[in-house]
Amino acid sequence: MTDTPQTNQESNRESQSVILIVEDDPVLLKMYTEKFGFEGFKVLNAKDGEEALKLSLVEKIDIILLDIMLPRMSGTDYLARFRQNEKGKNVPVVALTNLAEEEEKQKALKLGVKEYLVKAMQTPEKVVETIKKYIRS
Repeated sequence: MTDTPQTNQESNRESQSVILIVEDDPVLLKMYTEKFGFEGFKVLNAKDGEEALKLSLVEKIDIILLDIMLPRMSGTDYLARFRQNEKGKNVPVVALTNLAEEEEKQKALKLGVKEYLVKAMQTPEKVVETIKKYIRS
């Protein structure tokens, strides 16, 4: 018999967490997909709000990392529609955007965004830590 290291069980527990990354910048999408994959998350991607809405209504999602400025449907429009569905009522969402306007921030927070992060002020490590905070709770 071979012993299974405890770390496998820990990473299996974490790998149960599914994150939907909604980001239209291919470089950032790839970077965050790899980063969260490395951290043990199952990662789903959407490049715009419409794609995010379709995915989030059929997949089991534990948390969403959401850009606000997106083609076809903005992040806040997507979130407003997702929140109307039973599946979307309690999914934690963290906004990660270049949009620093207070009006957009307030709109997102009213839709239940846990945190509103400005991309220029974040490192991938900080974003992962922020996301993990809401997965644990």
